[in-house]
Amino acid sequence: MNWPRSLGWAAYAIVTLAVAIIPDLVTLPAPSGAIILDKATFLSGNDAGREVSLPDAIYPRLDDSPDIVRYQIDFDLPAAAGSDVFLLIPSINRRLSLSLNGEPFLGFDSSALFTGPQISSAVKVQLPHIALASGRNRLLVAVESGPLAVPIYLSKIYLGSEAALARTFKTRTFFDSQLKTMALAAHVLVGFGLIFAYFFRPNDPLFSWLASFNVVSIIFVIAMFIGWQPPFDRILPFIVPLTPTIGVLSFGVALALVNIRPPRAMRLVMIASFFALLPCAFIDTTLMKVIPAASGAVVVIGANVVGAVVVAWGALRQGNTDARLMLGPYVLLAWFSVRDAYVTATLPAHAFDLLLPYQRPLFLAFITAVLMRRMGVSLDQLDRSNETLNAKLAEREAELAALHRQERAKTANTVREQERQRLTHDLHDGISGHLVSIIALSERAGDKSTEQAAREALNDLRLVIYSLDLGDTELPLALANFRERLVPQLQRMGVDLDWSMAALPEVSGVTPGNALAILRVLQEAITNALKHGPARRIVVRGAPVADGMVAISVENDGRAFVEGGGGHGLTNMRRRAEQLHGKVSIEATNIGAKLTLLLPSRLPDFEDETVA
Repeated sequence: MNWPRSLGWAAYAIVTLAVAIIPDLVTLPAPSGAIILDKATFLSGNDAGREVSLPDAIYPRLDDSPDIVRYQIDFDLPAAAGSDVFLLIPSINRRLSLSLNGEPFLGFDSSALFTGPQISSAVKVQLPHIALASGRNRLLVAVESGPLAVPIYLSKIYLGSEAALARTFKTRTFFDSQLKTMALAAHVLVGFGLIFAYFFRPNDPLFSWLASFNVVSIIFVIAMFIGWQPPFDRILPFIVPLTPTIGVLSFGVALALVNIRPPRAMRLVMIASFFALLPCAFIDTTLMKVIPAASGAVVVIGANVVGAVVVAWGALRQGNTDARLMLGPYVLLAWFSVRDAYVTATLPAHAFDLLLPYQRPLFLAFITAVLMRRMGVSLDQLDRSNETLNAKLAEREAELAALHRQERAKTANTVREQERQRLTHDLHDGISGHLVSIIALSERAGDKSTEQAAREALNDLRLVIYSLDLGDTELPLALANFRERLVPQLQRMGVDLDWSMAALPEVSGVTPGNALAILRVLQEAITNALKHGPARRIVVRGAPVADGMVAISVENDGRAFVEGGGGHGLTNMRRRAEQLHGKVSIEATNIGAKLTLLLPSRLPDFEDETVA
């Protein structure tokens, strides 16, 4: 692990530790210059009363719990205090009523809206002028109790001017009511957002367990905030059996965070625990209220602690990024669960200040960050997948385009080949047959000129026919066919032919058009040797030359070629050679003349008519 990461972990641990301990190190200010009422007589049922110190906590009695308990507080008010005297109770976790010297001035229905098992409120009210007396006064504080599991907590009471009590009242109201109300609103808002997100990823275990956790926790937390208000106090006993379910769901979210699918048995445990504790809601006794509350608290604490261990394992041992993000919130969730249980169990040694309501929106905010991170990763993966798919699609399109071109070329070649075959047969069976007939008739008639012209036309036609049926590298075959046709003609004329193509390199790109152009150049060269020589010996050779070129030479022992003699033979040969990206050269030798046709090793592709 490099030092920046180590530094980040250290900062994360320090912040988490600070959030865990600072709330218990900070003490809210007490009123200055106020009368402190910290002694009272506790009155319950028919009891004569007992002296208690404030703050005081009253735990539920399993045998019987009265619906209302009373605190009787006697105090002396100096004459200098005046008539504008205010009373401040910094923390009370039940609805209450107040009376001074037998005169009621605050009823149960005047209590704050947010009064529930997890909420304590600050009360500030002016003492009535009529009932207030100089000297001894008696204050009676009546607190709703009933068969409930959460103990009653009553803080010290302060008397003084409104200015002396205002700071403490505003501070307590902000932390105990306003801040918890904002936390509740954030919890509900983020919770509904996570529930809504489930419908986009219903098969993802994390989304599924988060949605279930938020559905149950929103119902539970709202009941914990307003559970003491009528008519919600009738519903609260049916909400408390959901407490173990929240613990199991919290543990399920921890498993899903580290990519462990929660077993189905956990869902059965949640359902079974709820229905097992539900009958307690129908029995209106303190014991039946304590059983689901206590068992639920044990399950929640245990599940939160184990969940924190699972997330720590995923973060530290598995390197899970989501677990690293959620490690702090899960540690705080486990700590605040244990801490709030300890505070509740040790009242009034500690003030009834529960921190778990503040932690829930923080927990959900970090969960939202995890989901946003996952969404970002998914979008990055989607972008990369799209890039890969686009690249593969472009590759496939290129392959398909190449295959399409090949198929079109193949089809065109097939059609061309069929047309060549048809044309070859038509030329061979049609024009060739007519020329043979003309030659035969001319021989019988003794017309030598007509016979010679017909033979030349037949030779030229056969040259065209042979060139039509050639492959890409079949130039040697075309030359061999040309030689076989040439030998009998030269033998009749008494001309010796020396032919060798053994050294001719391979020439590719042979098409009927350029094969015909080569053969016509050779034919013209031999015709000129016979006509202008007159040659008695002709030598034809194929060989490689420099720069990857190929040479076919025709050498004879007659007279040298004469350019500009009135014919177009040499011009036509050079034109055909240029169309083949080659050239023709003529030179005189000691015994006659030599024509050399230079060609590239790959011939250009062009249609037959360009060299016709």
